Amino acid sequence: MAKPRGATGVRQEFPGRHCEEIEASHLSRQRQFDQISSYLKALQSDSVRKRKAFFAPDHSSKQAYDRSIRKYRRALCARLGYPPPEPRLGAKAQYELVARDAYSTIYRMWYEVLEGVEVYALLFVPRKVDGSSPLMICQHGGGGNPELISAFRKDGPGNYGWMVQRSLQEGFVAWVPALIFPYGGSEEISGPTRADLDASAKYVGTSILAIELWKILRGLDQVLKRKEVDPSRVAMMGLSYGGLYTQYAAALDKRIAVAVSSCFFNDRALYPHADWCFFNHLNELTDPEICALICPRALMIEVGRQDQHFKVEGARSQVKDVAVHWRKLGIPEKFVYTEFEGGHEFRGRRAFQFVKRHLAG
Repeated sequence: MAKPRGATGVRQEFPGRHCEEIEASHLSRQRQFDQISSYLKALQSDSVRKRKAFFAPDHSSKQAYDRSIRKYRRALCARLGYPPPEPRLGAKAQYELVARDAYSTIYRMWYEVLEGVEVYALLFVPRKVDGSSPLMICQHGGGGNPELISAFRKDGPGNYGWMVQRSLQEGFVAWVPALIFPYGGSEEISGPTRADLDASAKYVGTSILAIELWKILRGLDQVLKRKEVDPSRVAMMGLSYGGLYTQYAAALDKRIAVAVSSCFFNDRALYPHADWCFFNHLNELTDPEICALICPRALMIEVGRQDQHFKVEGARSQVKDVAVHWRKLGIPEKFVYTEFEGGHEFRGRRAFQFVKRHLAG
């Protein structure tokens, strides 16, 4: 006859041992979580002081400021793992004609930037090009893709506010690079999640943020070689994750003369998403400092007062730490913070005015 088993089917081989319900240790386990949570909150509350001590650029002149922020740009690259390991650049970009519509000639673009990794983008050349035109990098956000932001579907561009078509209307060549998300439009994308890809990248010394920034900026190298584009007049605007990439791309690359970040800028301590966090983030470089690396070039931040993803109060609490740099350099007009009545969407009316004014200047 088999020996008796417990309720779980495990042999009762150690009679006389202490037993209790697992819930008896609940308070001890909860205490451990509470202790670490309180510890981290205390460290986080001190991060503003640490960040101000870390980030101290020279405001004596624009030239001195530019020199002084180079070390912070290098620090950001080190934290992101940028550039990614073993970059490999293709000989030239490949362009495929998609269509000619009432507004532009449209191409799909591929260009290898890492071993077996291509930047994919759409390129829109206005029907009427007067010599070389300024370039607008239009960056989609989370769950988006170049086709969505470019309004390839019949019902329009969603919450992107016709960003691509308005860029064409204003005389820009529009370049729309792709970001990696686990879904795009209505169809599921098979394979690892974005978070899994980011974790895998961090295991080997880089990050999904670094890889995608590398794709954008190395793709930009190729677009600026086109005869339709004036390489001295480059602007970038993006919504949500597109706002994130606009901030970081402009911070790293001074060829981007004017940047517009829509519905992303905020207090990062409130939104600790792994794929935009890096080691020592709050103690060194967060949204205000990333934006300060764009200075003395022009930057606009726009936020919706009813944004359901990033609360406007978080942006308001941080913006004074951005504006101070342009003000101390005597160019306050080159930084604009604006709010609109609306949600998580690109409005852009003032954005295009801002870009044209400062790109011309």
